[in-house]
Amino acid sequence: MIKFALLCFFLVISFVAGAFDYPHTTLSSRDPFYPLINEKGEITIREEKGIGDIMLQGIIYLPEGSSVIIDNRMFGEGDSFEKYKIKKIEERGIILENDGKEYFLKWEG
Repeated sequence: MIKFALLCFFLVISFVAGAFDYPHTTLSSRDPFYPLINEKGEITIREEKGIGDIMLQGIIYLPEGSSVIIDNRMFGEGDSFEKYKIKKIEERGIILENDGKEYFLKWEG
């Protein structure tokens, strides 16, 4: 009975934590030595990413449907993240679109 209660407790906690909107996506997307709060108590996190801040971590290129891993999350063609839409996934990079402008993000791996 105690094991079941603990399991339920951890499931509820993980659901609540997953629903919380954290101000940053991953620890690897920010400088760990830059303080999150300044001396005045103001939050100093950048919320909007520029094209240079996007971390392309992998491309899964398949003829029937490709995927891409960006900032520890998986996306497909047509998906959106931050302010960008993934227009096309190619073998060596992806084409992103924002406000009618296209950007090519090259896979360096």
